[in-house]
Amino acid sequence: MIISHRHRFIFVKTHKTAGSSLEVALARECDEHDIVSHMEDNIGDGIPRNYGPDSLIGPAYNGSKFVRKIVDRHSPLLGAFYYEHMPATRIRELVGDEVWNSYFTFCFERNPWDKVVSYYLWKLHGQGRSMPSFADYIDKKPHRLPRDAQLYFDGDAVMVDRVFEFRELTGALAELRERLNLELPEPLPREKTGVAKERKHYSEYYDERSKARIEDLFSREIAYMDYQFNA
Repeated sequence: MIISHRHRFIFVKTHKTAGSSLEVALARECDEHDIVSHMEDNIGDGIPRNYGPDSLIGPAYNGSKFVRKIVDRHSPLLGAFYYEHMPATRIRELVGDEVWNSYFTFCFERNPWDKVVSYYLWKLHGQGRSMPSFADYIDKKPHRLPRDAQLYFDGDAVMVDRVFEFRELTGALAELRERLNLELPEPLPREKTGVAKERKHYSEYYDERSKARIEDLFSREIAYMDYQFNA
């Protein structure tokens, strides 16, 4: 998640859409007044900035897992606190309507049948987690799926100015360079990549039940982006 006052944009970060690579590239265009949320592996490298809670308990919240367990990240006790996969509704609440409406707001999306396979394999191989079968994961753990419509929709309305398609990254980068006067590299920095390079086509992971389950759970983004299940 990035709020750039310098270039007047807000980047809402979704899952498995090259978001970490985009965040690293975009962060290089930010200055000391911009807000760049931290990722799990970049806290000490100078990239994240100004994301921490601006309240008296902010330092304790940042430094203690125990405090983070008992204090909700949206608690008024924390004040303004920005984090990686933050919903647009909360960002707008913190920055205010004037900033939200005058900045270019955007995110990236990906065919959910493809995205869920990528997310599952990242958890299994990239993080080394013990995972159920793919079918059981979809059927029994819907709350853990990367249902990113909740990050950029408000009810049935899309909140951001632009939802770029993940598979059309080259064109999206060109548009961002021109629109926002950015010097984004191509290819992007490689973050959280290289997992299951030899994986099968995503359609081979599904049976009819799991295919239909994804269609139901991801209905908003499927309808908005006109996604299809391509075997």
